Amino acid sequence: MEAALAVIGTGSPSWDVRGSQLVDPARRRRVGLTLAAATVVAFVSVANALTPSVDAASRSATTTTTKPKTTTTTTTTTTTTVPAPVIALAQFPVQGPCAFIDTYGAPRGDGRKHEGVDIIARSGLYVYAAQDGVLTKKYLDAPRSLAGNGWRLTAADGTYFFYGHMSAFGDGLSVGSTVVAGQIIGYVGATGNAGTPHVHFEIHPGGGSSINPTRSVRAIDGCKITTPPSPALVAPSAPVLGDSTTTTVTTTPPATTTAPPKSTPPALPVAATPGGLAQDATLRWQFIEPTAVLTATPPTALLAHVTKRVTVAGVTGISKTSSAVIVRISVTSAQAASVLVHPCDSAAPLATTLFVEPGTMAIGNATVSLTSGQLCVTSSARALARITVVAQLSTTGVGVAPIVTRRALDTRMTTTLTPHKVVTLSPQMLGSQAGIQAIAATFTLLDAKLAGTLLITPCGGTELKAPFNAGRITSFSVAIRANDTGLCVMSSVATNLIVDVDAVWSPQAPGFFATTPVRLFDSRETRVPASSTPRTIQVGSLVGGPATVVAVQANLTLLGGSKSASVFVWPCAQPQPESSIAVVSARTRASFSVITSVSNGAFCIASNAPVDVVVDIVGVG
Repeated sequence: MEAALAVIGTGSPSWDVRGSQLVDPARRRRVGLTLAAATVVAFVSVANALTPSVDAASRSATTTTTKPKTTTTTTTTTTTTVPAPVIALAQFPVQGPCAFIDTYGAPRGDGRKHEGVDIIARSGLYVYAAQDGVLTKKYLDAPRSLAGNGWRLTAADGTYFFYGHMSAFGDGLSVGSTVVAGQIIGYVGATGNAGTPHVHFEIHPGGGSSINPTRSVRAIDGCKITTPPSPALVAPSAPVLGDSTTTTVTTTPPATTTAPPKSTPPALPVAATPGGLAQDATLRWQFIEPTAVLTATPPTALLAHVTKRVTVAGVTGISKTSSAVIVRISVTSAQAASVLVHPCDSAAPLATTLFVEPGTMAIGNATVSLTSGQLCVTSSARALARITVVAQLSTTGVGVAPIVTRRALDTRMTTTLTPHKVVTLSPQMLGSQAGIQAIAATFTLLDAKLAGTLLITPCGGTELKAPFNAGRITSFSVAIRANDTGLCVMSSVATNLIVDVDAVWSPQAPGFFATTPVRLFDSRETRVPASSTPRTIQVGSLVGGPATVVAVQANLTLLGGSKSASVFVWPCAQPQPESSIAVVSARTRASFSVITSVSNGAFCIASNAPVDVVVDIVGVG
């Protein structure tokens, strides 16, 4: 059985795997997540607080004090507050789609205040020069860096613009490079003290203290503009800045104004052709006795934005030639963390396997291809993780059959779980006849008055221990073995339990294989969270996938709003199921792995309360 991981403390969260990731809310370093209009406001104060200013002191207005003429009777002092100026920008700083709100002056850690505006956008989108000028300072991402990768862009009058948290710099640029408004100077990322992809943007008139840049950005809001501008690409040598004379920066237009910018964004992670079923559709999944391949202790914990390679093939019970595995991952962290299990053939892509709230254990699963017998795991914050292989790709075994979400158990309708009493879920309850080898299901615990542990096993076997806290909803999804008897569950304390099944592994089911995680949808980009109105998620073609995708495994990261939410996933050609497949508490975040059929190239998502949803595809069939 899997041992519960020790909780290593509490702290302020951050989000998304790549110095990135989720992400993602009163920003004690919580995941910044773009929500619909009012929801964005609530979220960014919880999420965008990740981005403190690193470049200057905070001031939003200039205050002057003048003394009037003094008479023989009284002396008075008049204080006049002069609103901070609005600096006109020639170009919106970030390629759309994006979102921003006014968080200037919001408190940050260590007594700092936010001195810019956070423009939240997908990682890899363009970052533009807001005005003509010269790049006068370069910031490089490093441990304990606040800014991450960034630029200081200085205009002719000494006003400078500070950009932070970029994933990469524009081609051929260095300190002293002259750039023109609209030129690509970098790419959106989440390096430094950031947990979700965005750009921290500051304005310093005349090189002095910062002012609130929100009004300047709002005046030319380009968050709906996805097409890059065509700025002048050729500029003169950098002028000398900082002397007593006024320097004028001029630009030379290119021979053709229709040419696109020379800079190109870093290539988005492309799903490498995975092993196994991508080449041989006869290969199947073989569920095995759960085998731990990583158990991180405090000295060997996952470190923020440091990818750890984990050897899998050849470990006792796992074939030396296995090309893909299904793993269960259990994580605790003192900070909010986005954890990604991914192939080692490229850098960690923009995706999330499991989101971890501070101080609680998160449990999930992933289907992942192996590279030279290894898988990789990357976290946005220091975390203790246990990775257990539950299945491997083999020449014999089972395929995967998605089913319309089926509620196998709801003790609210029957009897609350009695401590230490085993409850059996028969194959019929799970949605299949005898012969299933495993199921994909979501387990939701609620109404527990005491902290406890849920034991989930193939009846007569050993499998999974899931700790849960008192007085809160605990929900997670896993792939777990079953047998001809079915599945057995037992709790150490009285609690209610809901079990929702979305897929079964059986010999008659079709093939299914892992692909490099690909972010397919993020409701924050549209500013419209999931709701009771079904949202169609187009799958399209996936590199390494079959010509026609009939099923997908999707990792859903949910960012709860003001109310708890139940989320439904189903093939759009069918009616919405009565049973949900994921549950998230108000103002918390959680991840779920869902397998669903695809109809007409799409599947549908809905929720009984507003919730932002991020969808990453990790498997196809």
